[in-house]
Amino acid sequence: MEEIPTGTKLFFRNIVKALIFLSVGMQVIVISQMYFFRGDLFSDPNMFLMRILRGTILTFVAGSFLSYPGIAVIRKLNIILPWKDNPLKRFFMQFLIALVGGLLATPIVILPATLFFNLESDLQTLLNNAYYLIVLSLFLMLILEALIYSEDSARSKLAADRLQKELINEAANTARMEASMQMEKEKNEYARQMIEQEKQLNRSLEEEIKKREILTAQLNESRTQLNSILSNLAGAAYRCFLDDQYNMKYISEKIFDISGYHASEFLENPVITFASIIHPDDQALCRNSIENAIENKINYEFEYRIIHNDGSTVWVNENGKGIYNRQGELEFLDGIIIDITRRKEAEFAAEESERNFKELMDLLPQPIFELDIEGNILFLNNSGKEFFGIEFPEASTEKISALDYMVREDVPRVQENIKKSNQAVLSSPNEYTVKRPDGSFSPVLIYGSSIIRDDKVVGRRGIIIDITERKKQEQRLLAAKEELEQINNTLEQRVAERTNQLTEANTKLLQVQKENLQSQFEVLKQQVNPHFLFNSLNVLSSLINKDISKAQLFIDEFSQIYRYVLETIEKTVVTLGKELGFARSYVFLQQIRYGENLIFTINLPSDLLQFYMPPLSLQVVLENAIKHNIVNENHILNITIVNDENWLIVSNNIQPKISMGRSTGLGQKNMVKRYSLISERVPLFQVINNQYIVRLPLLNIDNDERTDH
Repeated sequence: MEEIPTGTKLFFRNIVKALIFLSVGMQVIVISQMYFFRGDLFSDPNMFLMRILRGTILTFVAGSFLSYPGIAVIRKLNIILPWKDNPLKRFFMQFLIALVGGLLATPIVILPATLFFNLESDLQTLLNNAYYLIVLSLFLMLILEALIYSEDSARSKLAADRLQKELINEAANTARMEASMQMEKEKNEYARQMIEQEKQLNRSLEEEIKKREILTAQLNESRTQLNSILSNLAGAAYRCFLDDQYNMKYISEKIFDISGYHASEFLENPVITFASIIHPDDQALCRNSIENAIENKINYEFEYRIIHNDGSTVWVNENGKGIYNRQGELEFLDGIIIDITRRKEAEFAAEESERNFKELMDLLPQPIFELDIEGNILFLNNSGKEFFGIEFPEASTEKISALDYMVREDVPRVQENIKKSNQAVLSSPNEYTVKRPDGSFSPVLIYGSSIIRDDKVVGRRGIIIDITERKKQEQRLLAAKEELEQINNTLEQRVAERTNQLTEANTKLLQVQKENLQSQFEVLKQQVNPHFLFNSLNVLSSLINKDISKAQLFIDEFSQIYRYVLETIEKTVVTLGKELGFARSYVFLQQIRYGENLIFTINLPSDLLQFYMPPLSLQVVLENAIKHNIVNENHILNITIVNDENWLIVSNNIQPKISMGRSTGLGQKNMVKRYSLISERVPLFQVINNQYIVRLPLLNIDNDERTDH
């Protein structure tokens, strides 16, 4: 005799599934409402995802709280007030009960959730949550009604089947008993009794047939509801045979949205089978994954491609399990197929962005590195590998420590800086001595910053600048100074005056050479500014996790800047058009960091674009404007570029940083010196009406300016 499901079994088999479906459905409604009335919430993906997850959990908890009381209420109403007696009154009572249930669930579920998730607890928020819980209670009441109706239908069907068998058995037993008892009665009486019994049995059978017709109609309605629920799932549910073509016993109509084929096309169709739409390169993967799961009697899950009806390729995720009979033999495969094409496209785009990032790092002339929290090398660009002579063998698990390439005297300082980095303590650039592949030693300057992921320090990244030539120049100057001191001490008194004159001339010459070297070094630092580079890399690292398309655009503009630096590093002058192109790329990277708080405006006639100026002059002016002024939502920084005849006017509003120390002015001094080498006109710096104004001469090389560009 078949067992009829009880209320507890009904909950665990169906209520959990219904609550999951209802939780997701309610979030779709909430997301739609948020999109039209609170579109600003979509600007922060993390907050948006947290709201969806939190809403789904609270909806599931509230639904669980309302489920068992709802089942009891509906069963009670079915007894005391069936639908067929007074539908309007029954609907009104059920509506009031759902309304009261939603209101009672509000303080019981929402108030603890407010404390747990640290949510707003004002009256408007409480009313909004009460509204959603009332809607949830109404939907849940409808679902519970359908499930209870399905359970009662199953009970009625089983009872009718039992009754039919009992009637048939009883009729047969009665006929045999009466035939035995009435063997000696007259044949006509026996026949009459048999006919009367047959009529009675026919009447019972007719009533049973009518009941079965009613049950069949109810069963069809339940099947329609089930198909509706399956069509609203995220994927296509199926039951198939494990044969060569994966012939389908059932598959939901959701498969049309995924493959372009209707569910009916996969049923008893020798031409179009599910195996026929699997990508040829993934056929073996599908077969091996399923057979391995069946062999070990575990669930299977894998990703593969199918060929859409329009010829395109669709990525899907399939998970399911085998259904076995009592003898342990496989009968069917049950599972669900979900379209994951967008997720795969995002993964491919992320991989492409990472490749572009590494290629960009390999283009930089300075060594770039990444270390873990223990100081082991995780990444080196091509310049770094060549500088240290390091090769990373493929598939090797051996770790290479950065400390192995430092001189022993510098190791304690390096370890201390790594320790500070692990504690997220900011450290200034440090000078060390490193070992080169040929056994020599080179002084270097290392700029570094912490790598933070999920609010946790996981390592350190930085840039290494070889300062060997600078050190050699310093040594030459010190040697020359000592030589002059020795000469000064050993010369005779009679040439003392002449010696003083020569010493003064040599000192001035050395000072000029030193200033020239310092100027060249400062220009080089401005061209490849490590702070700017690492600020840009940190911004790029955050963009890759948030907005892949904007990260790609960021990489393009970043590469334009360094391409311009490499192309103009040995040039004396460039056209204004090229310099403006560089300035736009530079400001674009800064605007990614400061957003709408940094406004950059250019208003110049096109005939000025062929004039000349020293390369990276605008970069010095723009960097000073951003460096020395506050830039936030309360202090908008406006930078404007216009012209006054053949002068370029760059101005910005003054809103100085309180914490900034006094500026050294080296950038402006170097720019004036570079102009003075090629022209008699030099830049002018003014402060007028709270505006900092820089006037840069535009040079006409073809006429009268002195240059060797």
